[in-house]
Amino acid sequence: KSKMNNLKPTKKVTVNISKFTNLLNSKYVISIMAYTTLFVSSFWGLYMMAPGSVKALYSLSVWVCIAFFPYMLIRWNNFTKWTNYLLWTLLAMTVILILRSVFNSDKTLYAIGNKWLTLFGNEYCALLLLPPLFTYLGTIKYSVHLLKKVTFYYLLMALGLSVFLKFPMAMLSTFIIVFYPYANKKYRILIILAFAEAIIKSFWGENPTRMFLIIVPFALCSYFLVYINKNKKILRIFALSVIIAPWLLFVPALMLSKGEKSWFQQAQQYIMQESGDKDLANDTRTFLYIEMANDLTKNNSWLFGKGAFSRYYSLYFDQSSLGRVGRISSEVPFLTHLLKGGILYVIAYYGLLIYAIYLGIWKGRNKFVHSIAVIALGWYFNSFVGDITGCRFYHLAFFTLLGCCLSKSWLNYSDNKIRYILK
Repeated sequence: KSKMNNLKPTKKVTVNISKFTNLLNSKYVISIMAYTTLFVSSFWGLYMMAPGSVKALYSLSVWVCIAFFPYMLIRWNNFTKWTNYLLWTLLAMTVILILRSVFNSDKTLYAIGNKWLTLFGNEYCALLLLPPLFTYLGTIKYSVHLLKKVTFYYLLMALGLSVFLKFPMAMLSTFIIVFYPYANKKYRILIILAFAEAIIKSFWGENPTRMFLIIVPFALCSYFLVYINKNKKILRIFALSVIIAPWLLFVPALMLSKGEKSWFQQAQQYIMQESGDKDLANDTRTFLYIEMANDLTKNNSWLFGKGAFSRYYSLYFDQSSLGRVGRISSEVPFLTHLLKGGILYVIAYYGLLIYAIYLGIWKGRNKFVHSIAVIALGWYFNSFVGDITGCRFYHLAFFTLLGCCLSKSWLNYSDNKIRYILK
């Protein structure tokens, strides 16, 4: 009896230490990703524009975050059964895809640069496949509260760094609207300024990013449909329409020959005829689908992809830039995921997004997870159109929030409980 009594405090202390480690590691991961992303985006705008040494330091910081990650959450979480199945599948496939590139003896991989630096130091290779891991952070209430707090300091510092005209606040428009109802006046002003930057960056600057023309409307919808309209029937119809749309508009282009036109091209042609604006009808995506389909067919890579570090042949880019030996990513995230992991990875990745959207809108009992689900709809739709691939702070933030839609606890919290947690 005395021995059993002596064991009880030890078990309690162990549990408390584990919980403390989870919280501490979450703090390291979120903070490091935030401030290193701010550094890169402020001075160079895009990751690809940064010097090689900066890319290496940033990539090293990401791997440090991965090393610090509280992996015990993979076992101890409050996700649904199907969520864990999908995440286990994604993580297992990620490891396999990285190992495929590690043991790939193809010497042409060195043509792009050092194979190992490209594999582990380029955000379009191994780092591209890691963001779903951050979904586990959504299990901890502290992580979401910390994410809100760190995002505020990010925006505050980015406001001062905006004088460099690199629009460091803009990328956070991918998720920050979910914090707007729970933010104070200063925080709300920063959120509004971030959206103003996103709109400006869509049309002006050194590298106009048209993906914001998709992200911003979805962000506004996440607030309007959830906090103003409040009609769940309209919200569900909207969600179903967005989930189905890409498979009708864009994906059929994979099966087209070069002489045929996709529905997307036909719609663009109609817009040009009606408006007379040729820029609106300039299709910059269909040929990417066709080129990827041709390459995957030629290499028999549809099912399993070609690995974390892999290339596809592009007639357009190889002709326009002499010396190219293929491309390691596409401007369309869906195609990049297809290139790296094939149909199996695509099913798991987009299956996770669709499942989270379903739980958030159909099963969620609070406005917070409803708004996250609409943000996820925008991320999902944009993955078939605009470049949102990589492993930076906003990727971590998005998947952490996605974890709320997959968590039984977050789904069942009341609006008052959410307000208490976040405020």
